[in-house]
Amino acid sequence: MPEPTAARLPGLGPVFCAQVRYQLLLLLRSPRALWAGVLLPVMLLVLTNLQHAQVTAPALAARVVLGVTLTAYLTHAGGLVAAREAGVLKRWRATPLPRWGYLAGRLCATVLLALASGAVTVLAGVVLYHARLSPGAALGLAVSLGLAALAWAGVGTALTAFIPTAESAQPLLAFSYFPVMLLSGAFGGLGAMPGWLAGLLRCLPGQPTIDAATRALEATGGLPTLSGRDLAVLAAWAVAALAASVRLFRWEPQPPRTRRSARPAEGS
Repeated sequence: MPEPTAARLPGLGPVFCAQVRYQLLLLLRSPRALWAGVLLPVMLLVLTNLQHAQVTAPALAARVVLGVTLTAYLTHAGGLVAAREAGVLKRWRATPLPRWGYLAGRLCATVLLALASGAVTVLAGVVLYHARLSPGAALGLAVSLGLAALAWAGVGTALTAFIPTAESAQPLLAFSYFPVMLLSGAFGGLGAMPGWLAGLLRCLPGQPTIDAATRALEATGGLPTLSGRDLAVLAAWAVAALAASVRLFRWEPQPPRTRRSARPAEGS
């Protein structure tokens, strides 16, 4: 009788694609991801343009970036902390899947969902306010937002190491997100600001993301002229954040703190 052949294990490519698909399904089942990444930017786009028949490229870029970064940062990082607290990450770590495979698959799924949320907002701008989007502008926007989503998701992944519980995740993430995006112009212009603050904002990932998206949407034909500085800042944040994530990421939930006994002291 012929000897039975050993079953062939799937390669890294199929395993990675399956992980991306699985993580996408999990994200799509989250009402928070739908609300933050799709509904909120479109609602703000409509509410801030009730008296206008058209929308400017900077205004549309701000709404698009809002949806992309909310998905890549708040939804992604909050979901990671919740999964860690529920013991999901610990169980994933015990499977044959490489650790990098899980994180890479989740990051890739997050970037894809962030790009999809941005595409919905752009589509709303095209349909409702007759915004123009050339093929070159679409390509430049996809490149800029893809890099930005990776940078924001990397930062969120690294910061999960400092977030103790799922209950504290959203307040801590929101505290680090909304001031940066507010000052960067995601909710509208704030007028003149001190030179040191403007310089600081150009080094944080918020302002370069909005500027890169604005340049892409302003392209009328051919390839857009993207800012090398904006892309360099986003790339630097992505590389630094991913390196920090590899070093700091925690798979197991934080052990509960030992509470001192409330018994009264002897002789009291």
